Amino acid sequence: MTDMARRWEEFDEPGTPRIAKLHVSMSPTGTMIISRSAYEALQRPTHVVMLWDKETDTVGIRPVPPRTVNAFKLYDMHRSGAHRFHALRFMIKYEIQLDYTVRFPTATIEDGVLLLELKYRVRSPRFVRPLLPRTGQTPLS
Repeated sequence: MTDMARRWEEFDEPGTPRIAKLHVSMSPTGTMIISRSAYEALQRPTHVVMLWDKETDTVGIRPVPPRTVNAFKLYDMHRSGAHRFHALRFMIKYEIQLDYTVRFPTATIEDGVLLLELKYRVRSPRFVRPLLPRTGQTPLS
């Protein structure tokens, strides 16, 4: 046995349960999928706006009235109760580039806004072909 003290460093990234309570995923093509529980936590909106906090690399999703000019319409995915919308323009504007679909195990609601912290994203088991940088175009095979 040695007299050397151990210098532990605690792994500080969140655990990744198979399905988070507020499941949200984002694909390289800009498709956002919000689970039934996340949709209900947002009070069942028909439209949302996207928010960006560059200091913390956090995406926000906030419910808004349907006539809001910059709103994204949510589409019901029927079988699961999940909803989807397309946010590629948002991803291009804020230079969010993904090589694969990600999910956010730390998603939470704060002041009525669904928060998605990019630093805690994890790879989703679903595969989507990667995009060319900032164009919104898929690479040719």
